[in-house]
Amino acid sequence: MLLAFVVAAVVVTPVSPAVAAAPVLSTFVRSSPATVDAGAQVSFDFTTSIAVKRVEVGLRSAAGTHALAWTAPAGGKAGTVAGVAAASSWPNGTIEVSYIQVITTAGASQVHYRGGGVYPPGTGTALFGDPATQDFKIKNPLLPYMAAVPTSFLPSKATVAPGQTAGVQVKLSQLAQAVRLVYRDASEVTTFELAWTGNPAPGPQTVTATGAVTAAQAAGAYTLERVEITYFDGLAKDSYLRDGTLERTSPVPLGNVGRAALSTGDFTVSNPAKVLPKLTPTVNPSITGAMVYNTELGINPGTWPVEPAFTDFQWYRNGAPIDYAVKDTYQSNMSFDPGNMIWVKMTARAAGYLPATVSTSAFGPMPRRVWVGNLRITGDASVGGQLRLEHDAAGIDPVGGQPGYTYVWKRNGTPIPGATSRDYKPTVADKGNIITAGVTARFDAGSVVTEVVDLRGPISDKARGKGFNADGTGDIFARDAGGNLWLYPSNGNGGWLTAQKIGQGWNGFTSLLSPGDFDGDGNVDVMARDGAGRLFLYQGNGQGGWLRSFQIGQGWGSMKDIVAPGDFNSDGTADLIARDASNTLVLYPGNGRGGFLTPHVLSGGWSNFNTFVSPSSRIVFARDNEGNLRKYDGDGNGYFHDNSWTPNVFSSYAGYGWGGFSRIGAPGDFDSDGVPEVYGIHPDGRLTMFYGLGHTALKRQATIGWGWNAFNTVF
Repeated sequence: MLLAFVVAAVVVTPVSPAVAAAPVLSTFVRSSPATVDAGAQVSFDFTTSIAVKRVEVGLRSAAGTHALAWTAPAGGKAGTVAGVAAASSWPNGTIEVSYIQVITTAGASQVHYRGGGVYPPGTGTALFGDPATQDFKIKNPLLPYMAAVPTSFLPSKATVAPGQTAGVQVKLSQLAQAVRLVYRDASEVTTFELAWTGNPAPGPQTVTATGAVTAAQAAGAYTLERVEITYFDGLAKDSYLRDGTLERTSPVPLGNVGRAALSTGDFTVSNPAKVLPKLTPTVNPSITGAMVYNTELGINPGTWPVEPAFTDFQWYRNGAPIDYAVKDTYQSNMSFDPGNMIWVKMTARAAGYLPATVSTSAFGPMPRRVWVGNLRITGDASVGGQLRLEHDAAGIDPVGGQPGYTYVWKRNGTPIPGATSRDYKPTVADKGNIITAGVTARFDAGSVVTEVVDLRGPISDKARGKGFNADGTGDIFARDAGGNLWLYPSNGNGGWLTAQKIGQGWNGFTSLLSPGDFDGDGNVDVMARDGAGRLFLYQGNGQGGWLRSFQIGQGWGSMKDIVAPGDFNSDGTADLIARDASNTLVLYPGNGRGGFLTPHVLSGGWSNFNTFVSPSSRIVFARDNEGNLRKYDGDGNGYFHDNSWTPNVFSSYAGYGWGGFSRIGAPGDFDSDGVPEVYGIHPDGRLTMFYGLGHTALKRQATIGWGWNAFNTVF
């Protein structure tokens, strides 16, 4: 037989190739006394029903788990498990029998647990009873269940040079088997260790941990950072850290002894050949992060002679430490950071260098919350028109400062070159595309917001009011008795430029009008109906002249009135409205290429009206036979609004009196203020312009010409 003694920290239920089908252990009894002196033998006698090759007993003292084992490779049915109760690891007190493991010669395993359980389950119950009945006591007064606490540190020399041995005398309140002192040199990175091992008798003791100092050790202070003490033959280990914390593997009581401060174990190395330089950056660390509201900030480490490790982070707000901001990132605070400067202080360490405390440059001021509300695009959404991005004044929290605004207009998400002002004039390239406008309000570098709004509906073809000669102002066409067609261009300020003769032989037409850009080429056109009811399109060249003409319809001779309301159905192309012989208004939608889509009826019952004009898209003015001028709004879908059937009535200047005009018309925006006008020609030839009336609010009126009764057609 072979007697063996094993010390183990953890016992795990064994796994073996096979298990016994019935209890194997027949008897089990402690053969040593109920109280065993330290250093004496502990023994248990056993018998088994079949041959076994190993019996192991697990014992638990206050210090931990102890295992005793009997082995017989050839097998046996009886034996004694025995071992010595070591004075260095079996503290005074009760010893519990926690388990008994039996392994048969066939390799089957069976475990009897404290409490009477047997593994594997279903193999029966222990024949000898509960292992707990075999508990006993250890008499070891010199080894109480107490930790080995360091009560003092005393360096042998305060200063040590290469070639010498550094030593520190350590007093302990109890025996230990190993003491390890871990130092950091002046870099606070590189470690240096002193150690002691032994197996002294129980009781308080003084040991000396030593280590050789070589030329590799840098000069400077060596600070004791960690003390590791191993005792109870390895069953327990305590690690004392310089900051006062304690790491433990076993809950052994510390007792009432005073723990020595690790700083009393510091010493210095004198080594002129290896003096550490200070760790200094070539490029200072900086803060990273987007200059936006409510963001996470990080740290760019900068550039150093070696890659350092950073610790001891502290973030500051305007010079004051920020509570709990001690990590390498910082989530900006929505309540306190806006408008303030932020920076971080930290310590950089690297082997071979003295540590350095560095601060980043200030970051900020941190963004404040900015908002811009009530965005909308207003104005004339036609080629050559003018759009404007309207919005409220930008707000900011906390308040302070004045915003600057920048603008960008986009076509299908791509910025339009040069479109960076609040106003934008749509071009032919915008037709059929998505137009957006954005405003950026900026108070300072980070306090900024960008808001974007879409233009509702498409950009329509150029309206008649953009002018025939490409100067963007409203013009008037007139035909004299000789069949000559004249262009009276506006100067954009409510007056005239020199009249231009732009055609002759126009006496054969019974109706003339300008629909705006009807063929989609970006230029204003003219339409003419002849005596045979054919409708012709005269394409303008955008410079006050013509490209060509061609017939676009027939059967228009029965139409009492033809009016061009611009883009009446919001599809981006110019349309016509005609009153037929039955006094029904019909919409003829343009296709944008000089032709028409399918027409549809708007409404009937227009017999009480004698004149129709359209000052801007989707607005029709009709003069009734009593001389009242009434306004009818389109709904944007090719029909009139429901409320148009109780129309407003507008007066010219002293009453309703629009019946006194021989002609009325709408040239577009005649004075470049963004609002279309309506004019009336008196029988005596005076032309009076009613400014702003095209949007229903009369701003002023003025006579701007005479002799207009010499023309048989004005449009």
